[in-house]
Amino acid sequence: MEKQMNPKRAELIALSNEAKELREDMAEAAETADEALFWASRTVNYMLLNHMYDTEGAEEFNTFKQWKKQGATIKKGSKAFLVWGQPVGKQRAQEAQQKGQEAPEEDEYRFFPICYLFSDRQVITPEEMTRERAEPSKVEEPHLKFIESVNLDTVI
Repeated sequence: MEKQMNPKRAELIALSNEAKELREDMAEAAETADEALFWASRTVNYMLLNHMYDTEGAEEFNTFKQWKKQGATIKKGSKAFLVWGQPVGKQRAQEAQQKGQEAPEEDEYRFFPICYLFSDRQVITPEEMTRERAEPSKVEEPHLKFIESVNLDTVI
């Protein structure tokens, strides 16, 4: 029985293929050698985050854990941006190197995991939370709002 591909992985593969085509088109349309080199050297993740996804001017991307480590909270309803993570083999090699061990060669670069990123526009930073708590609430009481909207001359 063949294992079915994760739909998110299939989506990311399709987007990655589009990103590669866009990168090639940009390199071919370049007017200078430097510009062509710039486009040819862009990674698929770069193309995804800067040209495929609508990132609304985001400047920083981190995983959920990285934002939590910084004390930030992901805004409710935020959807992660899918990109390719570091190959599992490379991660294991780096962990082994940090421990002073030899890196396993068998599965290096074999599997690219999906990485879920959130932008700085999708989080509430600790500084923003502190500012919100310091500002007085601007919520009106509902019964006062109703009274203001009723014309008392017409009420019998």
